[in-house]
Amino acid sequence: MRSARRWYAPWRVVRAAGGLVWRRRADGALEVLLVHRPKYDDWTLPKGKLDPGESHETAAAREVFEETGLRTRLGRELPATRYHDRHGRPKRVRYWEMQVDGGDFVPNHEVDEVRWVDLDTAARTLSYERDRALLAEGMSLLVVRHARAGSRRHWNGPDETRPLSGRGRRQAGALVKVLVPFGPTRILSSPYVRCIQTVEPLSEKLGLEVEASDALAEHEPAERALALARSVTGSTVVLCSHGDEIAALLHSLVRDDGLALPKDYECAKGSTWVLHARKGRYSNARYLPAPP
Repeated sequence: MRSARRWYAPWRVVRAAGGLVWRRRADGALEVLLVHRPKYDDWTLPKGKLDPGESHETAAAREVFEETGLRTRLGRELPATRYHDRHGRPKRVRYWEMQVDGGDFVPNHEVDEVRWVDLDTAARTLSYERDRALLAEGMSLLVVRHARAGSRRHWNGPDETRPLSGRGRRQAGALVKVLVPFGPTRILSSPYVRCIQTVEPLSEKLGLEVEASDALAEHEPAERALALARSVTGSTVVLCSHGDEIAALLHSLVRDDGLALPKDYECAKGSTWVLHARKGRYSNARYLPAPP
């Protein structure tokens, strides 16, 4: 029996674009924007079809503005979603993370209500699993190597108590601007003082507690850090650890998840690896060099 769904040639795929629009509250908490469409009585992410000759990037910003009244800046592109629309046509939607530059919402014929909600509320409110999956794709694991510390040779106390150097403290302060745009909701760190001090400025900026974890300490088995990384997928979390431990974690992810790394990758003190998970597996990585 022939399927009721009509076949469409690839060039007839409906092309659309939209945004995962986010902002940070005064208390540091991250919120995302959801829209309610009265025509379908659903909660979703702002998006719409491309106009003839229009690029996906232009369409994404235009559709977000038309539906929400907000002007935005495009950030990282998220994985596209693919599904069949209500007419049975194959549809592909490309999304970008977006930050608000201004504007105000005015109810319109497409969207009668918008809500700024935290990530947990967004996951419960969204009407479609594909949107919930995209929300999770927007989350990152930020693996930070501690900033520069004083010399081991010239430190008389236990190594766990060796603090950051003056340059390391400056790096820690500069990391705030690097990491805040990702919207972390938790900060976990090796209990070593130099790691705690590296993320303290970020903790103060966001109003988040630094959670000490022995799994990130020196000389701990790589399996412990790997298990910790697995446990935090679906949210944006900072992990601050040591060079050898980060290298072991990355190698474990290359082996188990197929994480793509450059052949001669770096992990300088004060640098960050941005890891993205899909379906619980880390397959994409981006390196952010250490601040000077």
